[in-house]
Amino acid sequence: MIRNRVDLAKVHRSFYPQVSVVIMVEANGHVGVMPAIWCMPLSFNPPLIGIALAPEHETCHMIRKTRAFTINWLDYSHARQVGELGEISGREFADKLAAVKLTTVKSKGNSQPLIQEASAVLECQVREERRTGTHELITGEVVEAYAADCFHDYWDFSKYNPLLYAGTEEKEGKSWRFLSIQRTTMRVPFKHEG
Repeated sequence: MIRNRVDLAKVHRSFYPQVSVVIMVEANGHVGVMPAIWCMPLSFNPPLIGIALAPEHETCHMIRKTRAFTINWLDYSHARQVGELGEISGREFADKLAAVKLTTVKSKGNSQPLIQEASAVLECQVREERRTGTHELITGEVVEAYAADCFHDYWDFSKYNPLLYAGTEEKEGKSWRFLSIQRTTMRVPFKHEG
């Protein structure tokens, strides 16, 4: 039975853990890069993806200007680097990815940067922007998609360990909480097909 009331300002936490992605964009020779948690598919055809970003982030401003961006999935082995990306500013570092020992390469489809070490990448063109309360919902149409050998229609979790964001802690200073998945699968058959 459900008993405890949840602070409405913390409702988003009921969705955690969520797969963390890294958003990248380049404008006028400057690369914007930031981890993002609120990323979701919106449509099969055309293939549309939504990302919700705080409008005050420089990366959000750059996406509005260029009308293009990439979404990069990193394996759990890169948890520390993704957390560090969320803590450093592009105003402090000319190349945030190099600062956390990741490699920037150019995409083919929309000329935006992507992460060489990524397990998967989507190249997107902006279709729509909409302010939704505290965040800007940016809808991107996928123009190119790439994945490592651990993805064939679905992820092979015996080879890919997704980076799951589970919130932040304030115990001994602020820290990002990332989780790894157990490498087990449960299959639940459909009761009705068609």
